[in-house]
Amino acid sequence: METCLSIPESQGSDPKLPMEISEIDTPAVLIDAEKLDRNLRKMANYCTKHSIALRPHTKTHKMPEIAHMQMRYGAAGIAVAKLGEAEVMADAGINDMVVVYPLWGESKWNRLADLARRARISVAMDSLPVAEGISRAAAKAGVEVGIRVEFDTGFGRCGLPLDHSSIRVAQQVLALPNLRWEGISVYPGHIMGNRAVREHDLVLENAQLDRLYALLSAAGVSHLSVSGGNTPAALLSHRFHGINEIRPGTYVFNDRNTVDAEAATYDECAATVLVTVVSTSVAHRAIVDAGSKTLTADTLLSGERKNHGYVLDHPEIELYDLSEEHGHLRIPEGSRLQIGDRLRVVPNHICPCINLQERVYVVSDDQVIDQWKVSGRGRVN
Repeated sequence: METCLSIPESQGSDPKLPMEISEIDTPAVLIDAEKLDRNLRKMANYCTKHSIALRPHTKTHKMPEIAHMQMRYGAAGIAVAKLGEAEVMADAGINDMVVVYPLWGESKWNRLADLARRARISVAMDSLPVAEGISRAAAKAGVEVGIRVEFDTGFGRCGLPLDHSSIRVAQQVLALPNLRWEGISVYPGHIMGNRAVREHDLVLENAQLDRLYALLSAAGVSHLSVSGGNTPAALLSHRFHGINEIRPGTYVFNDRNTVDAEAATYDECAATVLVTVVSTSVAHRAIVDAGSKTLTADTLLSGERKNHGYVLDHPEIELYDLSEEHGHLRIPEGSRLQIGDRLRVVPNHICPCINLQERVYVVSDDQVIDQWKVSGRGRVN
């Protein structure tokens, strides 16, 4: 079986590799090569089985190496959050991208037009002024940019409301020059709870989707492409009415959020933070060398909604607080935790955790087999 151990053109390789995990200075993010490969295959196989296009969101990993793996496993293209991420991926040879973010400003519109010269690039947006700005820049550059109008089905972040005035906006967007109409985009980010909650929310979401399709059809607006999806509900995508493309991101690594949402197990968490115990002076407490500047201070979005990560193989230990550089552990009576001990922590939210790293270490069993630069790190504009 082909695995991610055969990834070509790795960036940032260390000439000393392979080496033992014990030789890594902490804190450090470890990527389990076999678990990553299984996660990628599982989602790709699901989408193939149900004839759903997979367009994974690379904001989770920000690494061209993983984007290329996703493309090799059949992804239709990738999704990015920001233009900077798109530029990194284009530089690495990825040539089909959707920016799932409403771009504003002449500088960004011109950068988008430049990208359209070397890649098939599209944008999800929810206002006529944004579409007009993209249209002007594309016309000036003599290129075409794909457009997907975003609608809000319940998350309440971006997206036009489900009413006739929004359909009129879509019609006006359709009439603009140098824009390639690709369809509509939704984001069911509110579908985050456990399996039972998701079953309930799926019914409500389908009612919203049906309402949206009825409005579009009555106005004669085509919606051949309907892009949606998130990681917790990704494997239910075939039951969402009309969805034919999904954009999950976190599934590549999974994290404590996805485990507590009953969408993954800890055995499917491919990314962990390797930490070292540096103090045990306070009774029933220990300090590790990773705080909010490594793990992030993001809280849980589901489940018990407490603590700042899960210590693998030590369910009795609570990572109950974070300082900037300190991880605060609560340890039970009789614990044998000592200074110098190493632990692996599954972060609450892996996406911002990866964005804090310069590099990650790819591991197999006890060996470090590669290291990858987080090339999209900090690309927030």
